[in-house]
Amino acid sequence: MMRYWGMDFIRCVHCKHHPLELIVLESEIQNVDTSNMEFPLCKTYCAYLKKEVKPAEQYPCGECLKTGIKTGVLYCPNCNRWYPVRDGIVYLLADNRRKPENDKRFLQTFRDKLPGVIVEKGLPYNLSE
Repeated sequence: MMRYWGMDFIRCVHCKHHPLELIVLESEIQNVDTSNMEFPLCKTYCAYLKKEVKPAEQYPCGECLKTGIKTGVLYCPNCNRWYPVRDGIVYLLADNRRKPENDKRFLQTFRDKLPGVIVEKGLPYNLSE
């Protein structure tokens, strides 16, 4: 299952931009033992709070790690590419490895929950084509 903490190191496949924006469409709270973990877990970017990590601050890492992301989108504001999260798996693929029919079906299914920039102008596929 995808977790927010992964956003600390994930970069856009196309332009290498960091951080990507995470749009969570479906999530679930899971039982995760965080007792032996060092916090903050993320070193540069906290996607749960959508901000840079600063050494002196406290972070809700326990809550964050218990949130499993089932469905969502990673969006690159630099090059307008988006990457789906389906069944907890991030499909971080280069354009030529993606299937237009799968991406368009995903957009159609979640069009009312996604920002218009992704649905109408997102790359490599959108619903305006």
